[in-house]
Amino acid sequence: AASSAATPYNLPLNMWKVIFQAFLTALNVVCWLVPLRSKKISENKLALSLANAFSGGVFLSLAFGHLLPECTHGFHEHNEVLPYMLVLAGYLLIFFVEKVAFDAHGLMHGEEHAHHHHGECRTVAPKANGAKTSAASEEEDDGGHSGRSAVILLGALAVHSILEMTALGLANTFGDAALLSLSIALHQPAESIALLVAFLKSGMPKGDIVKFLSVFSLMGPIGVGIGMAVNEFAAPIVDAIMLAVVAGTFIYVGATEVIPEEWEDQEHKWKKFFALMSGIVSIFFITQYTMTLEA
Repeated sequence: AASSAATPYNLPLNMWKVIFQAFLTALNVVCWLVPLRSKKISENKLALSLANAFSGGVFLSLAFGHLLPECTHGFHEHNEVLPYMLVLAGYLLIFFVEKVAFDAHGLMHGEEHAHHHHGECRTVAPKANGAKTSAASEEEDDGGHSGRSAVILLGALAVHSILEMTALGLANTFGDAALLSLSIALHQPAESIALLVAFLKSGMPKGDIVKFLSVFSLMGPIGVGIGMAVNEFAAPIVDAIMLAVVAGTFIYVGATEVIPEEWEDQEHKWKKFFALMSGIVSIFFITQYTMTLEA
């Protein structure tokens, strides 16, 4: 059940979760809508990279320093190995979705090479019988493939988003909810922009892109709703199981997604390492401080 500890302005904790979720959904929309409308994606790559590295540290610190210890308390009368296996199950779930079923990383990074390869100028002249030239049909086929790839990527990131936001719905205190919202806010822009780039490279009409990305933005409220329902109505063991699974997904995000991706390019590696460690250390001290307040 949700904690009845004091919250700012005496608003119920679930109301704060809704407020945080509304802010995160708005941020998600802004991160893909503004670049789409401005017809210019010239983001500060270093700032985005440092924020992503920092968020990797935040996710790892939250998983090992907060979610894992909290979920193990819920298993004190059960098999002591179970919470750790559920963390592994959470890790493997998101691994399966992103690497085995959909290969989200390959889609995000492979499209860039494909776009560059097929982006050369071509003369597309109609043949006498009205059929398209082979270059034109090849480009059309590539556009269709890119469109399918972008939709598959959306599916993978949608599952990812639901699991991240479920953690917010499961939060038992205002401090936990605020920390989780911060970590998601730091991580989400990179995902939104990567998804937008994949759709833009597919050549899909902008109206369709807006529809698909709007669906992606709606995943956040669904995740928070699931977490709040479990937190409010389910038995404590269900809460602990969900926390363990979410901890596994957070470990995946930090250790398997963010760190390898940011260190693929060795440029600014020390700055990124400092950002990563800053995320780990800052969240560790913040969680320790919030625990003393709750004691």
